[in-house]
Amino acid sequence: MDAFAISGVLNRMPIFENLEPDLLYMLSKGSREIVAGKGERLFQKGDTAQGFYFVLDGKIKLAFISSRGTEKVVEIVHRHQSFGESVVLADSVWPYYSQALLDSRLLHVSSTAFHKVVSADRNAADLMLGNMAKRLCTMFADMEAFCLLTSRERVVGYLLREIEHKRQIGDSDLSVELPDTKANTASLLNLTPETFSRVIHALEREQAISVSRRMVTVLDLEKLQRGGGC
Repeated sequence: MDAFAISGVLNRMPIFENLEPDLLYMLSKGSREIVAGKGERLFQKGDTAQGFYFVLDGKIKLAFISSRGTEKVVEIVHRHQSFGESVVLADSVWPYYSQALLDSRLLHVSSTAFHKVVSADRNAADLMLGNMAKRLCTMFADMEAFCLLTSRERVVGYLLREIEHKRQIGDSDLSVELPDTKANTASLLNLTPETFSRVIHALEREQAISVSRRMVTVLDLEKLQRGGGC
């Protein structure tokens, strides 16, 4: 992918869509395409962040591993989503590791190029802060879910959020492809795999959804929405 093609991709990102052409080109010169095979790790916890990532295709898992080997999934990052901006702004190390759940293509935006652009364009800095504020709101919503919502409410909320994300990128299909393992999805929702399966099977019996391997298809969106409050 050359600098011109990269500029086109960057210009579609909300934080850079109003960037001046010369600054966009500067940013593109400091960016590169990365291909990660399924199961490949992009970085480990504690590695110095050299830049942030934008997912062109595929799906990326961000997770912690405890000293006992227990994994906690922090986020599943989808196509047309980015991650790592706050780490780059803080000039920090990665607080989690990342792994491709599918064969993936990403755009890596270097810290050096990013800092140059943010220093030159206040609007880019403001948009980045707005993006991080939204992420913070999402984090608080997740904390509320872990502390207050039932297991059923968490699963229903997850399915509805995934469908909404697809709608935002122009995909109206009412289906959700779960991550590579049931354990990853359960960890994301702070549930055990057994509890996650039990809720999925209950929703399937109620004919709100149908399940085929890792694909969950919503049969009755209104029933699913009502089901989150049960």
